[in-house]
Amino acid sequence: MKIFLTLLVSFFIFSCTKTEEKPDVVIDIKVSKKGYKPNNIDVFQGQVVLFRITALDDGVSVSFGNQNVGHCFYILPPYDVIVKNIKKGQTKEIKVKMIYPGDFIFTCPYCSGIFPTNGVIHVR
Repeated sequence: MKIFLTLLVSFFIFSCTKTEEKPDVVIDIKVSKKGYKPNNIDVFQGQVVLFRITALDDGVSVSFGNQNVGHCFYILPPYDVIVKNIKKGQTKEIKVKMIYPGDFIFTCPYCSGIFPTNGVIHVR
């Protein structure tokens, strides 16, 4: 049982993708109701990528009311990292170690059902 727990904890610690490591590459992304620019991103497996996301507009309001929530940047699992509430003119950052090869969708869960806010990260 101890071996299983040790393996499980080791897997979690070493497979975590959000990191404080120094970035190998910086990618600036603009997000608006028109989508992400760029919306196709190529990186290499093992790189630490600093994503800097800037909102160009207000995004959508909470339940389409008066309170603005801005945009977010969410890389779907297995990465499963998110930056929330990026307001117009604001830039937020996240560093991710690209440990899984393949093509991974990123989106704004706030407005992806309404606007074309999604893209793909290609990890080679």
